[in-house]
Amino acid sequence: MSATKKILLSAAISGVLISQSASAANWTERLTIRGFASAVYQQTDESVFFNGDCDRTIGQTDPINFPMVADRCAGAGDIGTVNGVVPDSGGINKDGSFRRTRIGLNINANVNEMATVQTQFLVLEEEDGYKMHLDWGFINLALDDENTIRAGKIKMPVGLVNEYQSVGFAFPWIEAPQLFYTQDFNGPNVTRESYRGLSYLWQGYTGDWALSSDLYWGQIALEGMSLNKMLGYTFKAEWDESVYVQLSTYSGKMIYEPRMDLMLNKTHRVKTIGIGGDLDSFLFYGEWANVTMGMDMQESTTWYVSGGYQFDDYTLLFTHQNMDKGVNVPDAMKNAQTIDSITLRYDFAYNTAVKFELSQINTDLGYGLFAAGTWVDTGNGVDIQPSDSVNMFGMALELSF
Repeated sequence: MSATKKILLSAAISGVLISQSASAANWTERLTIRGFASAVYQQTDESVFFNGDCDRTIGQTDPINFPMVADRCAGAGDIGTVNGVVPDSGGINKDGSFRRTRIGLNINANVNEMATVQTQFLVLEEEDGYKMHLDWGFINLALDDENTIRAGKIKMPVGLVNEYQSVGFAFPWIEAPQLFYTQDFNGPNVTRESYRGLSYLWQGYTGDWALSSDLYWGQIALEGMSLNKMLGYTFKAEWDESVYVQLSTYSGKMIYEPRMDLMLNKTHRVKTIGIGGDLDSFLFYGEWANVTMGMDMQESTTWYVSGGYQFDDYTLLFTHQNMDKGVNVPDAMKNAQTIDSITLRYDFAYNTAVKFELSQINTDLGYGLFAAGTWVDTGNGVDIQPSDSVNMFGMALELSF
């Protein structure tokens, strides 16, 4: 090879390397990576699992009315597990559980002046080990300073803390109030993790108020069911970065697996209102929701109030939750439960906190969020009942980075 060709080839290679280096540096500037982690331990004084995600089976005891729940995951007596189910999948019981331990990463990329990609990956413990999944991820297209179109898997904008309830450091409790935010079907079914669809988001300011309006359409897909043709609207108003109010409503058509055909194509409709804030070290939260699902026994009203005070790096918080599920049906088909909690949080670094929480769970009717019911096995029924009053202890180490 001639000296001239070597010089030209060397110059071309150098140009490519410089271009790649510049491109990599450019993308490094465009990417934002943040994360959070929560190490959580919870334990009750009851063998029956609380607020779990074990599989439920249906016993066709009454083909006219909604059948009694037959739960192969609930503990009975001092056994604590059934069919090998452990607290990681069954929920929280007297054996203790780390099931809410999680690690998350937010990776956002500025594609151009208008478009960004925003994602959150979450690592959770499941039955066969820790697994990562896409909590949410969507394309964000800014039309101007106030109007935005979003498309993809978007966090559900229902509930004051739902859009960041995986980030334990961001709120004072160990878990967002369970009787409002639970994903358990036996709960009120107020909100879900995310939806797949489109969102038109408007954000603006007037005086000391920051306002936002979110009109969204899409689908919620869960194991064994989906909510199709969902249309919703959320309005938020925040005053002086101290007090905020949220109003939400959405509805959609429910599609279930064949065993629950009584709810097929029924309308799932939700209305919520919430207020929260931080005024001179006083913290307060309150939310109310009404849910209808096309059947009297699935209609529910749930609410909670929470208030406390920040003493320097310490926060002391009291919370009361209430759920009533089932109207115009016998008491045997209703669910009524309350939870009273006291939470202590200590922020020992700017991005790290430790929390301790004591709760009393009172079940007035039905089973509430306990994995209980009639366990049907080879034709025999075993009635699994939690205690009327159950105590729960929790502690958590939370950080963001």
